[in-house]
Amino acid sequence: MTRTAWHRLLMTIVVVFLVIAALSYVTSIVLAPSGGRSVAGLWDGWAMFALVAAIVFGVVDFFVRPLGGRSGDADVMAEAEAARTGNTPTQRAR
Repeated sequence: MTRTAWHRLLMTIVVVFLVIAALSYVTSIVLAPSGGRSVAGLWDGWAMFALVAAIVFGVVDFFVRPLGGRSGDADVMAEAEAARTGNTPTQRAR
């Protein structure tokens, strides 16, 4: 699996957890008048769990995601290093 595919998968998971968090929070507000504090607290707990899970997957994605373009490929990393140091390769890639 490429870095781009991992990034897309992790971002999908983050979005799903954020949607679950929002829906759980809205559900807690809607059910609070009829169910009382325990029902609202239960749904708020699920919302907080989903929010923390989204943050965790977002942090993991930060270390997995590509930095732009085809980042992670050897030639792109070599070009970035050459630009950073000012050194150019002495041999051409074949």
